[in-house]
Amino acid sequence: MYPGESIIEAAGYPALVKFEPAAANAPLVVFITGGGVLARVAYGHPEGRSADFLAHWLQQEGTPFLAISYPMGHPVFAKAYPDFSMTDWGEQSAEIVARHVKAHDLPARVVVLGWSMAGRIAQPIAASLRKRGIEIELFVAMAAATALPNLLPGLATVKPQPSGLAGVAGAYTDALLLNLRERNAETGHTVIDPAIFPAQFMGDYPIRLAAAALKFENSAFMPDPLGDQDGTGAWRYASFPPLALLTHEVAADARHALMDRSTWGFYISQNLSETHVFARVKNLLKLPPDRWRRINDLVHGAPARLTIVMQGNHMFFVGETGAKATVAALKDLRGRAVALDAELDAATKE
Repeated sequence: MYPGESIIEAAGYPALVKFEPAAANAPLVVFITGGGVLARVAYGHPEGRSADFLAHWLQQEGTPFLAISYPMGHPVFAKAYPDFSMTDWGEQSAEIVARHVKAHDLPARVVVLGWSMAGRIAQPIAASLRKRGIEIELFVAMAAATALPNLLPGLATVKPQPSGLAGVAGAYTDALLLNLRERNAETGHTVIDPAIFPAQFMGDYPIRLAAAALKFENSAFMPDPLGDQDGTGAWRYASFPPLALLTHEVAADARHALMDRSTWGFYISQNLSETHVFARVKNLLKLPPDRWRRINDLVHGAPARLTIVMQGNHMFFVGETGAKATVAALKDLRGRAVALDAELDAATKE
């Protein structure tokens, strides 16, 4: 393991965890990693420059940082857990977050960064944290999959490895390495050597976490669309946390470039309508016309307002310029979310 990393047992499963404290009593920022990549991508490696990674710039802002890697097929984990589910992921992550909040006397509200496949954890982790008395101030999807099904049809052809996990070798690894090489070139030096990335940063992953609606059963991957929708809380709009999006426009990660704004815009609008309008106003017909128009404008404009398009690709937050810009964008989005909440509160006040 790298310096500062630890294996923590939570919700019955091990996780690779890195925590960086801060002097300020600021909300904890939690990085949840995506498919087949350890959260090291957010805090770096011993041979790298700390300034090339998110953790460094969050520390510069006085922000405590926690990175969590679920159990995957990597040597830091003693065994494979092919049945690890979305519910397990949400419970494990929430338990680890709650422990650190309590141990370090941090505010009972956190900011969660869900990268790539970890966008699917938005509802499960929010529900699990609420049970522990902790709220998510803002869940920021970072070039991330939503809970909507069948957005990555190519994953339906993936085959289980002898471990029962979904393999990352082949096109999956090739796509990530393409993005990494682009980030290295744009940064002007080697942030992470592509030669070490597969061995030190990657591992096979539990199929239930993937945007494929599959489960591991009888040594094969089997369709499980209803189980997947339940695990991600796909249709529980009101129980999603406040949402925002960081994405990009690069062809090396075309699906996210083309789809993120529409798929996350759907969830942003649904969540705001449920939590900020329908839950607050008993009779919308009694609102003055100008107030109703204001609500329309705020909800319709929210997806664009809560989205920032970054320079870079699927790994836009890797490299000094990208990492620093991501922390600045996060600060901006948190301010936008607070302002939007206040404006909707005023518009819906009876």
